[in-house]
Amino acid sequence: MYVKQNPTFTSCFSGALRQVAREHGFTDGLYRLDSESGSNMGDGFAGNLVKVFIREADRELVVLCKLLPENEMRKQQGVPLFDRETDAYVKILPMLLKFQSEKALPEHVPQFDNVPRCYYAKTTVDKMESVIIMEDLRLQAFRMWDKANPVDFEHARLLMVTLGRLHALSFALKDQQPEEFAKYREFTDPMTKMLALDPNKTFQKMAASMCRRAMDTLEENDTFRRGKLELLQDRCVQEIEACVDVNAAEPYAVICHGDCWSNNRTTPTKVKLIDWQLCRYGSPVLDLLYFIFNCTDEKLRADGYQRLLNCYYHSLSEHLNILGGDIERQFPRSAFRAQLKKFGRYGLLIAMLILPMICTPNDELPDTDSAMEDMAKKPADGSDELSFAYGTTEKAAIRYRERLSGCIRDTVRLGYI
Repeated sequence: MYVKQNPTFTSCFSGALRQVAREHGFTDGLYRLDSESGSNMGDGFAGNLVKVFIREADRELVVLCKLLPENEMRKQQGVPLFDRETDAYVKILPMLLKFQSEKALPEHVPQFDNVPRCYYAKTTVDKMESVIIMEDLRLQAFRMWDKANPVDFEHARLLMVTLGRLHALSFALKDQQPEEFAKYREFTDPMTKMLALDPNKTFQKMAASMCRRAMDTLEENDTFRRGKLELLQDRCVQEIEACVDVNAAEPYAVICHGDCWSNNRTTPTKVKLIDWQLCRYGSPVLDLLYFIFNCTDEKLRADGYQRLLNCYYHSLSEHLNILGGDIERQFPRSAFRAQLKKFGRYGLLIAMLILPMICTPNDELPDTDSAMEDMAKKPADGSDELSFAYGTTEKAAIRYRERLSGCIRDTVRLGYI
């Protein structure tokens, strides 16, 4: 294990660590900082993780620090996402958890406590600086699911139960303290804000390329499903924007995690939701669709899809009732079904974009900086086909073809496109 003694950090990072150290009783001038890499290759794409040990005499505090990438292009892309994650840890989650604690629920009643402890979070957009410091969940036996493998039913069920409790907090607070909740409606989808800053429409071209690539996972004679994708290929961005439209989700919009895939840490009995960079106010079904279509496979969905939806709805109903709400009034099952029908295509739209990365084994991942820069380059032949280095190795391509074609078949089978 490589440990760097007394590392040289940016002033922003050093100041954040000093604040955390002081708040935990370490003595200025007496404690030391040791660090090592905080993640394995492929654990995340939006930032860098550094594990820091704050040590003084026989005391030690271990923290996980999330920092912006050093690459300039990725840093510019990452700042809005870090800004949203900072808001999640500083404003949104404390508000929801405070509301829950005020209910003084009995100890035996399950509660939403499925987030890591955050010691520090600050983003300064104009300076392009950000530091987020959290507890290291690995010290509590949490482990990250191997993203290249689809999750099993039990882990998927755990996440559905967790999301049900998270969304119940929004439904209850929105109903019981509408003025307090109103200020959080501004947290709309951060990706659409990034798209507005994309004058070359790089993301739009990439999405169209990924849709054409998805089409190639189907058999050539599957003209029906191919036809469905052809109708989507030049409208992927518009369709995503329509799915995250808050007005289309009302009156059922809630605070969503936004980035629910299998990089969230689990033990056999509990899930912790990390990476809140896409946290947003929107339809509750977006979290479900995002996870189920990206992290399970066609075989599990064949007999598990409706079971997972039922697990979610039961958890939502149970926790909302505990919080003093009424599921039949606030989110009846008929409304739940209608939201799934209305936004169901979202699962496939996101899968087309991120399954190539999910299906690529960590030891075959390309250099992230180079891959992102290649995607931003204009093709030499003048076409709109963008280079995409993920999911192209032999092992990754086999996984991608199987997983993505299954997503397409299920999306069509369920009547979502």
